[in-house]
Amino acid sequence: MLTFTQMKKKAANYCGLYDDAPEVDSLVSDINTGVKLFQNAARRYWTRREKKTGLVQGRQYYQFPSDMLRIRTVRVKIGNILTPLVQIHSEEDWEAMNATSIHMSGRPTHFFVKGADEVGLYPVPQQNVQDGLVVSYEPRMVDMSIEDVTARANVAENSINIVGLESKFKANMVNDCWLTVNSGSDGNWYKITKFINADNIQIDNTYQGITENNVTVLIGQCPAFPEEYHLAPVYYAAQQFFLLRKDLESASTYGQLFDKAFAEYRRVYGKKTTGGVINSRGHYMRRRNMAWPGNIRG
Repeated sequence: MLTFTQMKKKAANYCGLYDDAPEVDSLVSDINTGVKLFQNAARRYWTRREKKTGLVQGRQYYQFPSDMLRIRTVRVKIGNILTPLVQIHSEEDWEAMNATSIHMSGRPTHFFVKGADEVGLYPVPQQNVQDGLVVSYEPRMVDMSIEDVTARANVAENSINIVGLESKFKANMVNDCWLTVNSGSDGNWYKITKFINADNIQIDNTYQGITENNVTVLIGQCPAFPEEYHLAPVYYAAQQFFLLRKDLESASTYGQLFDKAFAEYRRVYGKKTTGGVINSRGHYMRRRNMAWPGNIRG
């Protein structure tokens, strides 16, 4: 894994700059652009998210989560089964469908994306259903900006709780930040999913290393795609740096490195599964159910 701070330092080193040089701000912008290019490349199957909210009787339109860029699937809960809805692409067809007063049932069967921030259901739900609307979507990409934090902490085998000893944990660490123990006893990275207070956070999976007290942990913001490609946005930033300085030879070198990684990433992660033959209605990726932001709850 490469953190935002590490990527920034590598880009500065490739470009012959000090870490605090004014030009580093432009490198950071280009690193974030490179990250977005990569996440677009694989159609975001790697970073796809799923959220849910309740169906409300008589309510037809529901607001997107703030991080939603584009809907992939919409499902509603019928009994204990999630049923996919059919998308209506044409606004004219949607209006014609809603003009009729004849509804076969009160269970939604179709959906329509209205404007940039709402999804409509047809027919209009006729009853309240807790967590009855589930949307899979491609997330909007947040620019990386969080610097690394090194802290002392206690870690426990098979626990998701990390107990800090120096009050260094911050609320923004739930924004794509990952944690690793520097002692070498584990070697895994864990995504931070919950901030409790300055000395207590939780990770997305149980800690696999041994129980240790007063160890050094590194926390850093990382791209959402696989770590073997984390250098690629650094190559992209270096390419842009040398292009602006008309050093075409250096720009070409870093451009080729980026293009090679980009092509390999599309080949390896542009599909949902690793098999050469994919049954789109067979095995689905395991997704986490997460609550929708407060402004979307009915």
